[in-house]
Amino acid sequence: MLLGCPLNAMSSDEKQNGFKEAVKGIVDQVLPDNEANLETIKEEMWQDLSALYYKYEALEQKRAFREVMHEISGNIVEGKWDSVYQKLYRAEQEEKAL
Repeated sequence: MLLGCPLNAMSSDEKQNGFKEAVKGIVDQVLPDNEANLETIKEEMWQDLSALYYKYEALEQKRAFREVMHEISGNIVEGKWDSVYQKLYRAEQEEKAL
C-alpha cells in the first residue's frame, strides 16, 4: 500500500464512483451532446421550411404550403406518423424515378 496516494485513502465505493465519473467525463467528451445536436437539427429544419415557404410567391402556393403543414401536424397529433412517412416516402421514390 502506498502512503499518501489519494486512491488508497478512498473507500471501495468512493473509488468506484470516482471511476464512474471519470468514464462519464470521457464519454461526454467523445460523444456529441444529443440535446444540442437536436436543437441544431431543428434550427436547420426551420431554415429549410422557411426557404420552402418563401420559395413560392403566389398566394395559392402559400396556402397550399399551410394546408400541407396542417395535414402533417394533424396526422402526427393523431398518432398517424406512418401516414405522413408513407406519403413522404412515395414522393421521394417518384422523384428518384424521374
